[in-house]
Amino acid sequence: MTDNVKPKESEDTEAADPASTAETEVVTTGPAAKRDESERTMTENTGTAEPDDIEGDEPESTYDASSANSDLVEERNEYRDLLQKLKAEFDNYRKKTEGERQRQSERATVQLITEILPVLDDFERALKTATNNGQSDTFRIGIEQIYRKLTDILRKRGVTPIESVGKIFDPNFHEAIAHEESNIHEDGEIIDELRRGYMVGSVLLRASMVRVAKA
Repeated sequence: MTDNVKPKESEDTEAADPASTAETEVVTTGPAAKRDESERTMTENTGTAEPDDIEGDEPESTYDASSANSDLVEERNEYRDLLQKLKAEFDNYRKKTEGERQRQSERATVQLITEILPVLDDFERALKTATNNGQSDTFRIGIEQIYRKLTDILRKRGVTPIESVGKIFDPNFHEAIAHEESNIHEDGEIIDELRRGYMVGSVLLRASMVRVAKA
């Protein structure tokens, strides 16, 4: 029985050991505990939050990239359509201006050549007169040279004489001054040319004045 009592007293002694109790209190209230308490206090005062809390507090972005790109594409298309429209209008204006300028040039050329034609008629009459009156060769050659130069200039401008003698009368190119009965010409054939007619390209400058045979 003595053996059973002694261990119990030992357990009570250990439980009531002041040194053990002091060590426990030192660990609980020592510098490490104070440091932890200080860190908790600083965290609470500074309001430091966890990373999850920081991310959750950020404001949501309202920028819509797809909508912005759509607006830019629409604006680009509007400017492109406007540019194409202006380009088409400018091309039409340029073509219209060039066409009008060309027509004015053609009208001016026709008018000038029409005014020159009577001078050409005078040279032709002068040549006939010089030949019939037996004028000197020098005089006739001089007139021929001037006449040739003038016709060359007109030919370069596209002026061509209208063929008349021996052709059938055509009111589009010939002007009948007289109709004469003839047994050697068919009806409507041109037997003489009183004034030569001319064309410039496909435009009639003036009709030929002719005499026409009548069967």
